[in-house]
Amino acid sequence: MDRAIRFVHISDTHWASDAIAPGIDSKSRFDQLCDRIAAIPDPIDFIFHTGDWVHRGHLDGDTGYSTNQAWDRLQQLGLPVLTAVGNHDHRQVLSQRLRGSLPSDWQIHSVDCEEGRLAYWFEVRGEFFLVLDARASRQIDPRGELCARQLAAVGKLLADADRHWTIFMHYPPIELDCEWIDRTMRIENGHQFHELLALHSGRVRGVFFGHVHRPVSCLKDSILYVSSGSSAMHFPNMPGDPQAIMQSDPLALANYICIRDGMTLVKTQWTILSDPPSDRLDAL
Repeated sequence: MDRAIRFVHISDTHWASDAIAPGIDSKSRFDQLCDRIAAIPDPIDFIFHTGDWVHRGHLDGDTGYSTNQAWDRLQQLGLPVLTAVGNHDHRQVLSQRLRGSLPSDWQIHSVDCEEGRLAYWFEVRGEFFLVLDARASRQIDPRGELCARQLAAVGKLLADADRHWTIFMHYPPIELDCEWIDRTMRIENGHQFHELLALHSGRVRGVFFGHVHRPVSCLKDSILYVSSGSSAMHFPNMPGDPQAIMQSDPLALANYICIRDGMTLVKTQWTILSDPPSDRLDAL
């Protein structure tokens, strides 16, 4: 029997009914990403979105329309959909959709955290998956922070020697060798989080995140960190890049991930988008 767990990791789709910048139709781009995932002929156990489903869905006046439209589109693929919360997301709507749309035999277990945050874990065929919520502000704050209660819960869960964990979050917890990303985009207490994982590195399959809009991988103290690229737009990520710039490169990206026999295998997938690229724009 093949006990491998295979899932698709996507992030930062920034769905909006109108163009979010000249030449960036994120709704059309998300549709094309969904079509690419639907065309994968190989097994997929679930799809995981590491946040920023929509563009500015966190605002007080947001009705949840964009979030529901994006979720409905992804759910059309007929696969379980799970999520972390990004800095643009409508947290309440994501929580409702998550709990209301999984198969009846899937169980979501809440993780102790500050009130209102969406942190949980689930199990698939003997593998364990932990989802953390580092959004500490209602503003579009590009930096996150894990609350003390989540950190304590992580320590307790990882202490179980009989379980191996794959972890999801929106923000990168480690430095990524890019001046502006390391200065403005990380989890404030990411070092503390990493040290906690390093104590139990043999039980961590990997940490999957988004927020940086490009695929990046890093192995630090035997902990694998992997991001997914965006379908909406991309950010520069080289060491000397000084600031965030929206880049409308015509690529939508996703990761196809296999966990099997103590191995974590990441295969980046992409589709070439049909809408034309625009000039670079300063990120808002």
